Amino acid sequence: MSIEQPIEPSLQSRFEAEKLGRAIQECSDLDILRGIAMQLLELHQKKTAIAEWATRRAAEAELSRMSR
Repeated sequence: MSIEQPIEPSLQSRFEAEKLGRAIQECSDLDILRGIAMQLLELHQKKTAIAEWATRRAAEAELSRMSR
């Protein structure tokens, strides 16, 4: 993957998002929707933490490479 290429979700990820989106659209139970929202919030926080960790590791690797 080139750095110029846009970041796109995989086909499987898009399928899962479509499936979840349909489940949300069809759901009329507020408690279930709250549960889904909380799970999505937790997932977002985890993905943010992973992205921040990966960014730090990449910066550390670059600094290590430059100091050789």
